[in-house]
Parts: sequence; structure tokens; C-alpha cells
Amino acid sequence: MMASVDCEDIMIKKQLLEFAFKNWKAILIVALCLVITAKSRYDYNLVQKAYEVQTESVTAQIEGLKEIHKQEIRKKQLLMENHMETIAAIEEDYEDALQMIEEIREDKKNEYRNNFNSNREQLIKDIEEKFGIQYVP
Repeated sequence: MMASVDCEDIMIKKQLLEFAFKNWKAILIVALCLVITAKSRYDYNLVQKAYEVQTESVTAQIEGLKEIHKQEIRKKQLLMENHMETIAAIEEDYEDALQMIEEIREDKKNEYRNNFNSNREQLIKDIEEKFGIQYVP
């Protein structure tokens, strides 16, 4: 019984070798296709990992840029508030100056009216000095 099993094993091996020698090209093509498929999957996985790493990197860069943008907006707002406060102070000073000029103008008008009514010669002198003209009566 052992001999028949050995004989059958030998026959099967012989048939396999004959099949392999007859179809070696097809077997080689199938083996190469399997190698190419395995290599393609390996390369695809590498590309997929590189894509994921790049996506994470871009996401991190975008988050960093968003934070920088927020900081710049805060700085601009602070500068704008400071600028507005400065403008308000300048406008207040301007209004005070206008009011002071108006008061001085009213004082001068009143002085000239008084001079016109009481001291015309002083008014004439003031006009001559101010405008560089000579009064001719």
C-alpha cells in the first residue's frame, strides 16, 4: 500500500512537471501578474499614506494661518480703536480752538465797536497798522 502511494505521488509529480514544462510561459505570466499586483498595492498604500500626511500638514498650515489672521485682525482693531480715540481728541481740540477763535473775534468786534463809538483815533491807528493803509479824512 505504501508503494502504491509512493507510485501515485511520483505520477502526480511527473504530471505536474510535464504540465509546468508545457505551460511555463502561462505560469510565468500569472506569477508576474501576481508580483505586479502586489507591487501596485504596496505603491498605492505608500501614495495613500503620503496623501494623508500631506493633507494633515496642509490642515495644520491652514489652522496656523487662521490663527495668525485672527491675531492680525485683533491688532488692526486695537490700532483702529487707538486711531479713533486720537481723532476724537483732535476733533475736540479743534472744536475748542474754534470756540476760542469765535470768542476772540467777538471780543475784537466789541473792542472795535467801543473804539468806533468812543475812541475813533485809536481805531484809525489799529486799522492803519493792521492793513498798512493811511487814513485820509
